[in-house]
Amino acid sequence: MSLSWSSLFLLSLPFAALAACDDAATTNGAPDTSVSETAPDATEPDTTPLDDSAQPEEVQPEVTPEVIVPKGLPILGNGSNSPAGLVVDVLLDDTYSLSSPRDLAFNPDVVDGVSQLFVADADMNMYVVTNPGTPEARVRSRSGFGSDHFMAAPVSLAFGDMGTFATAHEVDWITQDSTPADFMGPTLWPADSGEFDGGWASHLDMLHNSPNAVGIAWDNANAFWVFDGYHASITYYDFQKDHGPGGEDHSDGIIVRWVEGQVGYVPGVTSDMQLDHATGLLYVADSGNGRIAVLDTNSGSKGAIIRPNYDGAQQYAWEDATFRTLVDLKALGGTVPTGLALHDGKVFVTDNSSAKVYAFELDNGAPQTEPVDWMDLSSIVPAGNLGALTFDKEGRLLILDVQGARVLRLSLPVSP
Repeated sequence: MSLSWSSLFLLSLPFAALAACDDAATTNGAPDTSVSETAPDATEPDTTPLDDSAQPEEVQPEVTPEVIVPKGLPILGNGSNSPAGLVVDVLLDDTYSLSSPRDLAFNPDVVDGVSQLFVADADMNMYVVTNPGTPEARVRSRSGFGSDHFMAAPVSLAFGDMGTFATAHEVDWITQDSTPADFMGPTLWPADSGEFDGGWASHLDMLHNSPNAVGIAWDNANAFWVFDGYHASITYYDFQKDHGPGGEDHSDGIIVRWVEGQVGYVPGVTSDMQLDHATGLLYVADSGNGRIAVLDTNSGSKGAIIRPNYDGAQQYAWEDATFRTLVDLKALGGTVPTGLALHDGKVFVTDNSSAKVYAFELDNGAPQTEPVDWMDLSSIVPAGNLGALTFDKEGRLLILDVQGARVLRLSLPVSP
């Protein structure tokens, strides 16, 4: 390409001269408004690209933070499997001469504003704790004259709705000179702690066909279910009309032996039970077989007469009842279920061997292989010591440390 002389002339001009030429394009400092040959045609569309930075900002939709719902049950640590986040209180211990607590239950027959906890001590004692865990708590023990028979080794208790409760006793020895070693069974008592003395004078009734009884559950009126260790059965006892304090006539009683040979007794371990009155299903901590079992109390039919009959009562077997395994606790690492309670639509169970407490769904006809939640209590109750459990009206969990002779309460921390 060749350059003209005029072009060479312009290139040779100094920078200052070029600047002067530019200034000459203004008149008295005002810009030259004449249309240049190179000015864009106003009729043509403006194709100048828009400045992206001048665009309105895109509004982002508001994102709601994900709410993480704890898995599990708060009273069992919300899936943490640990009691570390719970408050643990000692309600009763050996400072009150408690020695071998085996079961506990709240008395429903009290006035509003009063709480009353009964604790069965296998050392022929029943402890009555009024307003436990409060500054007004009062502890009394009951072991009256004749308790070595009428309340010998009480290891389980259950309240009814007739102003009564019943106890079961782990006994297979002679408790009276006039009766044999297998002459043992449940005793009926007044629920009024002012009338109850734990001995002959206040007992309302007694029936005799279940030595080594380690569990009891209320059915209706004065009828109860007993975990009969001697016969490896679940035995139904109906005292019907009690004979009154200190009486002896037991002839109106009804004793019916169910599922004989199908449950397992473990010496020194309570096997708690509870009836779901809505369904007629009896939930059983079958300690000797390492399972939670369910007995359909609406199934089966009357069988043969059973003996011995020490009371002159009606006694017979019950055949072909539906009795199935709800949970094989051995598959979950437990071996000896002991405490059992129905609470908030769940089945809560303690395992003596591992010191764990589990929660399962209620029976739906199929075995359960996973708990709703569970908690390892071995940091506060050594393995082999964990016993029965129950809940108070506030939903707090009470457990027994059998060998440590303690009643413990676990609760959620109170928010400040």
